[in-house]
Amino acid sequence: MGIYMLTVWYPPNKTNDIAKQYLKQPREIPFITKWRAFNAAGGLNGIKQYHLIYTERGKAEEAMGELIKYFTPFLNIEGFRYLAEPLMGVSDGYALLGMKWD
Repeated sequence: MGIYMLTVWYPPNKTNDIAKQYLKQPREIPFITKWRAFNAAGGLNGIKQYHLIYTERGKAEEAMGELIKYFTPFLNIEGFRYLAEPLMGVSDGYALLGMKWD
């Protein structure tokens, strides 16, 4: 299983445009097993969202391709931007060091 965190920013005056675009997007996305989204204040950057996305085991690259397709229409909304980061569990990081995290 792969895990990605997408951070999204957009101006407050584009909230309706963003919401309308989300409603147009598919609810099921290939290779994605779980998706949780959270809103937060982004300070000077406007509105911020965190998307925690879990992928099928061995399909992280394919899932990222699907996420890029999913978010491409949002790039037409002025001020929208996002950052995608692959995440690793702490126990997995310790395992890479030959250690065990209890």
